[in-house]
Amino acid sequence: MAKLHREKTNEDLSTLSRSGTPVNCLPKLPPIITSEIDRSFLLDLNDYIRYETDKLSHGDDDQRYTIYKSVFNRIIEHVSAYKPLLTAIKKEYEDTIEAIKKGQREADFLHGKLKAMASEPSTIRNYRKRADELDERILVIQKDNDRLQKELNELQQKRKEREELDREVTEPPKRELKKDSRMIPGLTLEESTDLTLLYRNYEKLDRQLKELNISFRTRYVPKSHKLELKERLDNKVNERDDLLRQGQIYRYKRSKLKIAVEAAQAYNRVKPPHQTVGDAVIFALAQARGLQKQEKELSPGEGQQQRDGSPSAPQTLTTTSFDDDDPSKEKEAEMMLEYIEKFNELFEDGMYEDAAIHAANSPKGILRTSATLAKFRDVKVHGNVRSPLLAFCDAVMASVSAVGSKPNHKLSDECVECVLNENRLDLLAHWIAQDRLSLNHQIGDRIVDHCNCQVPCKCSCQALAQNVYSKLHLYRQAVICMLKQGRVHTGMEYAKHKYPLSKQEYLELLRTCPSLPLMHSLVEEDGEGTRTLPLGVVILVLLENSHFDLVIRFMQDLQNTPSADDQNTSLFHSAMMDDVDTTAEQWDSLVKLLQDQGYEETSVKLLSSIHVLSAVKTVLYDSLKVESPENETAS
Repeated sequence: MAKLHREKTNEDLSTLSRSGTPVNCLPKLPPIITSEIDRSFLLDLNDYIRYETDKLSHGDDDQRYTIYKSVFNRIIEHVSAYKPLLTAIKKEYEDTIEAIKKGQREADFLHGKLKAMASEPSTIRNYRKRADELDERILVIQKDNDRLQKELNELQQKRKEREELDREVTEPPKRELKKDSRMIPGLTLEESTDLTLLYRNYEKLDRQLKELNISFRTRYVPKSHKLELKERLDNKVNERDDLLRQGQIYRYKRSKLKIAVEAAQAYNRVKPPHQTVGDAVIFALAQARGLQKQEKELSPGEGQQQRDGSPSAPQTLTTTSFDDDDPSKEKEAEMMLEYIEKFNELFEDGMYEDAAIHAANSPKGILRTSATLAKFRDVKVHGNVRSPLLAFCDAVMASVSAVGSKPNHKLSDECVECVLNENRLDLLAHWIAQDRLSLNHQIGDRIVDHCNCQVPCKCSCQALAQNVYSKLHLYRQAVICMLKQGRVHTGMEYAKHKYPLSKQEYLELLRTCPSLPLMHSLVEEDGEGTRTLPLGVVILVLLENSHFDLVIRFMQDLQNTPSADDQNTSLFHSAMMDDVDTTAEQWDSLVKLLQDQGYEETSVKLLSSIHVLSAVKTVLYDSLKVESPENETAS
């Protein structure tokens, strides 16, 4: 860098000498090193250059240029008197270096371009060779395609000829009738020669053949045919309802016109003064409305909405009923009678399955009653077949979606009782899941009473009862069912969120469903540091019902389990310290009971816990007694 500075200075001096300006006229510049600070600065720069260049790899000119550029910038900043001169020198050098780099980049680019141009003929030659190979391959593929297409056409032609040959119907050979010399089955020789009897048997057999053909055509039909018939039936029912509504409207208009005509005829016979025909007609209509209102008050059931929710037809304005003239009422009654007669025929013939399906799909539910169920209940069958009562209950539940309404509470109770007696819990679970029963708490109670399992339940009765109680919002019974299933944690969480229980209700649950998990959940602390029930209360409640083995196991588990607050203290000890409801006499009686039963170790641990509890209570009492006089003195 100093060499560059000297060269630049000499060049400037020579320029000035050539221009005729005396050298002595230049301003005198101060020396670079004027103090010890400048010398230390130059030494630091030399050390920096040596340190940085030692880390560079051989040939890394860009980094070397960056190091010296940084050093030169520091010199410019340090020597303020030479700053303009050094800045101009730095700029010229940077321009020169940039021009060299630019030239190098252009040379590299031109070199690559020249190399590409040199390899262009060989590239074109390779591309042409590849194109020729692809043309040859295309020709081979086209030949293969033509050959395969020709083979395919031949195969299709052969298949077509074979199908035509198969479709040709050859004329069947003529059958020669042979005379049958055998006797007609079921007929004697005299009967076989009786022409009248033979004609009668022939007519009977011909009638049976026609019935079999009709049965064969109508008994088994595609499912789509059933859907079409159902759609046609729905359309016919809608048309019938429209015609009924239209007929009711016409009858309503007819009654009004009849009243108006009668009022006009009466007016023409009398012709009272100060009254017109219109006034007479209006008066007659108003009087008819008054009579209609009185009839509604006498029979409040009339005029209300129909069962399906549609408004009832308007009442006639006269006391004369036109329902007697409605032919659809008579047809409907005849259809119901025929339906009942058909059911009785099936029932008497012993076709109980068909009779049950027929009764379940009866119009307006005339056979979906408890009386029909009692009729099936009275039937006794033998063998491994489904009972008629169960068949009827299953048919009633299966037709709920088609009928559009659930069976009433009484019929639902009887169906549930039937499946429980038959031990068909799978059917009951299906009915509850499909919401086909009119649920009530009696159904849940019946299911619970049917369960004979020990806790936990294995027969799924408690799960079904829980589902019923949950749908009826009977949360307490649902919690009991969960506990009987062994789902103690789920039941306790369910009780906290759905139906917070009181301490007395928790005690009832403990008496109803005693188990170790329930006892632990009642004694353990919750997130707020409180216990659901005191330890002594839980133990005494179980001892009331003679669950002594359960109490022993519970106490041993608590004594072997460390407390969550202190690992050196057992859970039994901490629960006992929090128990303020159990008296010392009750604890002493429990210790004596344990000793009598031979559980010496457990009784000793309990006795030690009782002494510790008594000592703690004594200390607390004394501290409160000491603090109370001080508080009185301060007051």
